[in-house]
Amino acid sequence: MINALINKYAFFSRPLLLRLLKTPTIAGVTLTMSLLGGLTGCQKQTDNQSTSNQSASKQSASNSSATTVSSNTVIDTQLPTVYATTNVWGSVAKAVGGDKVNVIVGVDDLSQDPHDYQATATDKLNITKSAVMLVNGGGYDDWGMSLAQSVSHKPVVINAVALSGLSPNTDNAADEPASEQHQHDTQHETKTAHPQPSDHPHVLSEGPSEVHSEVHSHSHGDFNEHVFFSLDTAKKVAEAVNKQLAATSPANQAIYAKNTQHFIQQIDALKVKAKQIGQQKAITAFATEPVIGYLLADMGIKDVTPKAYVVQSETDAGVSVKVLNDSKSLLSNKQVGLLVVNAQTEDATSKQLITLAKASTVPVVAVYETLPDGVTSYTQFIEKTLDDFAAATR
Repeated sequence: MINALINKYAFFSRPLLLRLLKTPTIAGVTLTMSLLGGLTGCQKQTDNQSTSNQSASKQSASNSSATTVSSNTVIDTQLPTVYATTNVWGSVAKAVGGDKVNVIVGVDDLSQDPHDYQATATDKLNITKSAVMLVNGGGYDDWGMSLAQSVSHKPVVINAVALSGLSPNTDNAADEPASEQHQHDTQHETKTAHPQPSDHPHVLSEGPSEVHSEVHSHSHGDFNEHVFFSLDTAKKVAEAVNKQLAATSPANQAIYAKNTQHFIQQIDALKVKAKQIGQQKAITAFATEPVIGYLLADMGIKDVTPKAYVVQSETDAGVSVKVLNDSKSLLSNKQVGLLVVNAQTEDATSKQLITLAKASTVPVVAVYETLPDGVTSYTQFIEKTLDDFAAATR
């Protein structure tokens, strides 16, 4: 503390300051003034930050593809609110709603894994504020559905997996209140039923995570739940968001419809761009995780990841030595054109494969489950991914 005060009042000589600070009365007054000054400085900083955030919010509101708001942002109570479990899906909601919707997201950081996210009391509170909740579904973000079931005000849940039509274990329960959505999940998805989270913040933080770890430690079978990389699914989700926002805020119906149409046009253009990547030459890829499977298909890139690797990588035990060695031989013998890795969940196995791929001059492409730095919209998210693949296949 004394050194900090000496640095703060450096215009005095050091010996003089030391003598003054060792005098009880002066030291006490100085310390009090410093603490008050620090608090005042913090308050000014908070006020400035608030003003800055409000200014940035107004600026981004004019752009329908603006970045989603964080879980701590004050919302406009005159507008409908959408809670999305990840910022990828949140960016789709923002593209539809533009400046006529509040979007709050759960997972919005590259250090967070949507599968194992530990929901907080803040997430639960934000869901109670929301008219619509957007989840990925398919066992990807069960913590979100658990939270939706635990609140008294249950939002309409848009389930991307159910909308996609890609899973054999879902029906038309893609767009309905949380209570009904949960019944369909229980009947049609092969996973452990979710216990109700406690209202106690500490228990809430642990409960959904424990539920999902039980689910995610097992294989999802042949179904790839990462439907946020399915461009057709993104369009369906946008249309569902449009429908719910229009019902919640009829005065803004025309704006939502126009934004949705523009978003779909952007997605269609991205589908054309994706197709062009694989038209130049035959491309094969080995993926350490099946995250980007749907977009690989759109690009015309053949996924040649061994089935045994895919199955074993989804288990707690991980990939066996034999399967890993077989996989390594594909890279060392250049029998694959690309190695695709999940940048957010690297482990010892994927690191070995990355090292070998680089040594074998096999291009490595990193993909993400949340918006990477500098990316603020869904279309940017997909376009960056396509650009990375295009660069790797030249």
